[in-house]
Amino acid sequence: MSKITSGGEITVEGKIVEVRNGEKKMTRSYTYGYLSLRVLVGNEYFSVLVNSSKVNKYGFLPRTGYWVRVKGRLFPSENGFYDQSIKWVSELTHIDPPTRNKK
Repeated sequence: MSKITSGGEITVEGKIVEVRNGEKKMTRSYTYGYLSLRVLVGNEYFSVLVNSSKVNKYGFLPRTGYWVRVKGRLFPSENGFYDQSIKWVSELTHIDPPTRNKK
């Protein structure tokens, strides 16, 4: 499920299929660390970039197989090759997987 709200923010719910660590050198004295989560939402993938210094704020360590709700700013894929990115994450919540109705 994905939903775009006012202000250009998007909220998605999906399953984490990949977690990678990364870092980017901002200045000679400051290195920005982040987690890159690949989240499967329906049949779409989103790359979610989470500042590693804020992981404790969310209350859990993201792992492959976890279901999450993510709220942040959506950035389109570059040249159609990469996934869409969600950056400036304001909410990252661990949720229960959706239940399937059996008839």
